[in-house]
Amino acid sequence: MTQAGKASLARRLAAVAGALAVGIMGLAGASMTANATDDIPVTGVGNIVPAEKTSLTIHKYDGNPSQKPGDGSELNDVSALGNPLKGVEFTITPVASKGAAAIDLDTPGGWDLIDGIKATDVTAAGSVYKLGSPATVVTTDESGVGKLADGTVPVLPHGLYLVTETGYGDNVIKTEAAPFLVTLPLPQGNGKWLYKVHAYPKNVVDTNVPTKEVKDPTDGRVTIGSTVPWTIKAPVQPSKPGTITSFVISDKLDPRLTFKDLSIEGFTKDTDYTVAVDNATNTVTITFVTGQPGVGVKKLKAGDLVTVTLNTTVTSLGNGVIPNEALVFTNDGKGKPTTKPTTNWGPLEVLKYAKGDPAKTLAGAEFTVYSDEAVTKIVGTFVTGADGKGSIALFVGNNDDVSQDYWIKETKAPAGYVLDATVRKVTVKAGATATQPYGVENVQQGHPNLPLTGASGTVAMTLGGLTLVLVGAGAYVLARKRSAR
Repeated sequence: MTQAGKASLARRLAAVAGALAVGIMGLAGASMTANATDDIPVTGVGNIVPAEKTSLTIHKYDGNPSQKPGDGSELNDVSALGNPLKGVEFTITPVASKGAAAIDLDTPGGWDLIDGIKATDVTAAGSVYKLGSPATVVTTDESGVGKLADGTVPVLPHGLYLVTETGYGDNVIKTEAAPFLVTLPLPQGNGKWLYKVHAYPKNVVDTNVPTKEVKDPTDGRVTIGSTVPWTIKAPVQPSKPGTITSFVISDKLDPRLTFKDLSIEGFTKDTDYTVAVDNATNTVTITFVTGQPGVGVKKLKAGDLVTVTLNTTVTSLGNGVIPNEALVFTNDGKGKPTTKPTTNWGPLEVLKYAKGDPAKTLAGAEFTVYSDEAVTKIVGTFVTGADGKGSIALFVGNNDDVSQDYWIKETKAPAGYVLDATVRKVTVKAGATATQPYGVENVQQGHPNLPLTGASGTVAMTLGGLTLVLVGAGAYVLARKRSAR
């Protein structure tokens, strides 16, 4: 090759190297020194060693991609790159030809064919560049290094490769890494070739996770039968790049809950989504409509947040703690669970008995429960049974709130007993049973005065008779004295 030819080739290699470096960027703030064994000095540009094996090691970290291009060397210090991502899949595909001309990078003609090439030139519809086979798939390990199934880094033939991110694993990706091109070997622009190439594509990780929140009962009631609303916030998070093909939210309700209704912010039922209720499993399934333009999944894109308000009715107390969790499925992938909030309930129990004797229980006492000390907001009522006990299940809080104060007042006394109108503060705790019933005494009614009979009456009559006898005797004596005069 003439000196002019070598100079021309050098310029083309520099252009290619610059374009490829953009694809392996992501090295901001890190050292870019290559290991001494990773490059091979040559006597002139273009003197590739055909027998020298080449490899591509992909390192995956979270964070925003750098605008500083990489040079393909391995970094000695990765502390500034972010967190390594495990389970991310990359597909490495050879770019075999441009039109009918095969791309052979062991020849100057091969480099001519890729002069100034960009990844979009290969991925564009109708591209003149044709992909070859076989494609090589690597998955990142705990340290973020892409490896084959046998745990090794792929050793690949010399050539031009398109690297595409094809799976996210369990990572929630907000912005996927763009496809990039890499040549093996990679020109360094200094008369050297890099045969062991390292690329550091990054992902912006979506820190949103599916969540569920519970709110206080909304229908003004805090007793069994109340309506409890749950809010599901479901991120649209496909496990692989591409358009959204399906989106499903499944909510298996606790047996103590029954489904009432739901709505989705910004979407219309039966137009954008359908709702199915399986009574056998107590499961509510929301399925976004597919196959129709402009509705359902066609409105969704990766990173969107779907907000669902789902209303339920509390039907029983159980152990007092009622959890609820949903699963979110994007593109038929693995369901991602929401957080699991709880609505908490507990029993208020009263024991009614005659004053001074808890064993003498009283039936028929009616109590009214209030949510305020001024006893203006009625919560509910209950009546004591034959055992003197009366109870009512009440809402006490959500999640970590497991107790709530209420106020009770007797509004009807048992027959024969005085009404006790004292307002009592009670604390209800979440649970299946009350730790101890609140004892409330009742004083028995008094009665009107009755006439005295029996022994007491006889004594009184006897005393009255004696009095009369004495009075009579005195009168007789007095009369005799007067007569004697």
